[in-house]
Amino acid sequence: MLRYSPMKGIPIIGLMVALSCGLHAQSVQSPNLPRYDQKQVHFGFILGSQNMGFHYRPDTQWPTGVFGVELVPQWGYTVGIVSDLRLNNFMNLRFVPTYSSGERQLIFDAIDPSDNQRKSIVRRMESSLIVFPLELKVKTERIGNHRWYVLGAISGQLDLASKAKVIDDRFFKLQASGYGFDVALGMDFYFEYFKLSPQFRITIGQSNLHVDDGTAFAQAIPLLQTRSVGWVFAFE
Repeated sequence: MLRYSPMKGIPIIGLMVALSCGLHAQSVQSPNLPRYDQKQVHFGFILGSQNMGFHYRPDTQWPTGVFGVELVPQWGYTVGIVSDLRLNNFMNLRFVPTYSSGERQLIFDAIDPSDNQRKSIVRRMESSLIVFPLELKVKTERIGNHRWYVLGAISGQLDLASKAKVIDDRFFKLQASGYGFDVALGMDFYFEYFKLSPQFRITIGQSNLHVDDGTAFAQAIPLLQTRSVGWVFAFE
């Protein structure tokens, strides 16, 4: 239900490979930040962009006045602070509170209550998310000035823009809180003064964000869960 073409990620993957080759050639002379991974604790920040959407399950029978629905994911942005605890040479525990902002759209093929005409009715859902992910990062052996890693996380979120308690049928409402899981694949690049860690990240929400406000639009989608994919760049 989430539109994202993997082809869009190929240029960034190519850049990651090119960076690793360049840094590896440089490391033949001298590795950058040779004692960086011996730090027990370090900090940093993240910047990212994500394609925000939903996994949804329509009702088995459309309610009166609704004939179909289409999801239109939108791109948003993410910023956050990294706190990293070294567990051993290949594992780190990380807490990365983030702020994510974006919009998602649902387009209903339905009867417009204002004029009783069948048309495409757009419901926009703006989100301002405070996310609290606890991450486990598993790394390969460092090769010169780079290494691969995979990351798994469990996170809770709070939507500051939620209209769950607003009494207005013009809004499609979402629950204010939820939780989910994240998985990511990325590379650490060691430069002279800092480490850059790009990652391709997928968020899989587990909470049902559906709010039953009695409208036909809400009744049409009894299950609605967060899905997003995107790129995150950590500067540490």
